[in-house]
Amino acid sequence: MPTRMKRLVAFLHMASVLLVVFVAGCGPDEPTIGSQTNWLKACHSDADCGSFACFCGTCTRSCETGASCDGLPGASCIGADDAGAVALCGGGTKPSPDLCLPRCPDEGCGPGTSCVAGVCSPTLEPTATVSIDESQQFQSLVGIGAGIAYVNDEVVQHPNKEDLFDAMFVETGLSVIRLRNGYDQQLADLISTEEIVSAARERLGQEPLIIMNSASPPGSLKRNGSSWCEGNPDTCTLASLPDGSFDYGGLANHWRDSLEAYAELGIEPDYISIQNNPNWVPPSGFANEACWFLPTEGSAVVATADGDITVDLPGYAEALNAVVEGLDSLAAPPQIIAPETTHPELVAEYVAELDFANVDAIAHHLYGVDAAALDRAQFIALGELGQAHERPLFQSEMQADALAMMVLMHASFALEGAALFVQNGFIGSANRIEPDDTVLINLTESDFVLGDPYHVMLHYSAHIGPGWVRVGADSDTDDVLVSAWLAPEGDALAVVLTNPGLAEHTVRIAPIEGATASTTTRTVLSGVERSAELGALPPDGIVTLPAQSAVTVGFHF
Repeated sequence: MPTRMKRLVAFLHMASVLLVVFVAGCGPDEPTIGSQTNWLKACHSDADCGSFACFCGTCTRSCETGASCDGLPGASCIGADDAGAVALCGGGTKPSPDLCLPRCPDEGCGPGTSCVAGVCSPTLEPTATVSIDESQQFQSLVGIGAGIAYVNDEVVQHPNKEDLFDAMFVETGLSVIRLRNGYDQQLADLISTEEIVSAARERLGQEPLIIMNSASPPGSLKRNGSSWCEGNPDTCTLASLPDGSFDYGGLANHWRDSLEAYAELGIEPDYISIQNNPNWVPPSGFANEACWFLPTEGSAVVATADGDITVDLPGYAEALNAVVEGLDSLAAPPQIIAPETTHPELVAEYVAELDFANVDAIAHHLYGVDAAALDRAQFIALGELGQAHERPLFQSEMQADALAMMVLMHASFALEGAALFVQNGFIGSANRIEPDDTVLINLTESDFVLGDPYHVMLHYSAHIGPGWVRVGADSDTDDVLVSAWLAPEGDALAVVLTNPGLAEHTVRIAPIEGATASTTTRTVLSGVERSAELGALPPDGIVTLPAQSAVTVGFHF
């Protein structure tokens, strides 16, 4: 064969080989980077990544400038502080170097990857599946809120109070304020309360729902002569009249006078509770406001410094009847919540004595409930109690760290069927030596700090509101908790996922007919993400739920 012909054959052979390589390299499943086909694949170690390294479960390379990412299609040098880089690491930590990652293109990320927080990341295989059934409908939400009691003056005198009010009422979506009846205190307490309520009204664009409770009657109505108690169960109770009967009438007058005084300031509670924690007397060394009532009038044996004695005690049921009768003359009497016991165990005992013509909602607190070993039956029993009496259930006071709060909010809504949830600690005082990790917002002398419970609450309050209805939601693993809420107009749905455990889960939300995912928000208590916006849920419905985290996915129809 002539030399010229040999060269032509060799050239054609080489061209055909190059063409095969080019076509293979440009296939839909691989980036166009020659032999470096491990880029953006999921990994466990560097050994899985060929010429790349394994960062946060993804094969890529570190970078200092954009030039470091040359040859990687669409890649940019993404800073370690970037939300996309943090999300790549499951919200748990920031990657130590900057990383070569592609920003999400308008047409979407390529096969095997999903857009999360603005960057393309490997799509993981789901370990759990969640399904939603809108045909199953449960309680309608009355509201979500927080209590403010002893720091009212600090709030209104704070140098950054306008931003503080925004954080309290604009960014949270909280629609409920729980107030302590401070009528027997200084007038300044009422005035500062009025300013807080006005700020809420202005920022919400409507009246907030107000619950007012009594920590104690005034000292003039107490057997010990003080609203405060400490280790004195024999006298930490309602005073008696000269004939030996309990002064229920005086308590009714106090409530009527209180409501009239607040009404003059434009504050008219939607609900009142005549006594917070009626089953509780503060132990010695922990003085607090309190007033002990038995479920119904009677006697009890109590321990005192002089030994055990039998004392006569007022009845909560009798006190409630007297207050309701005393308020009957008001133009618009508030609704009544009862009995607000410290924990769920005593609710049924107090409820059994109540005249339900005088009760509009069954209320309780969650103190003493172990979120780490939740008694599901206890919450289910509360739900059955509400159904038996045809009254909504209110979880009206709870204060715990963020992880416990995450579990208790889910249990209250999804197991009990509560229509209202109140976190007791709205604001922590700037006078504390250490910040309080159980409040939503901690004050400092010149500013304020959002606590982890704030972000947990936002997973509900910033996405659902009064009138939203809880619908059927099921997880195929007990490790992933889920509830779902449908908007009153039926045009929006919010799915709240919670993982209180120590293992990460990759959750697939099964397709919801007619729904399009619009937002995904994640908080990782074990990491650095707080209310992080991850973007729309990917088309495959998969979202990563790291250890001790919550995710809320918003859908629209």
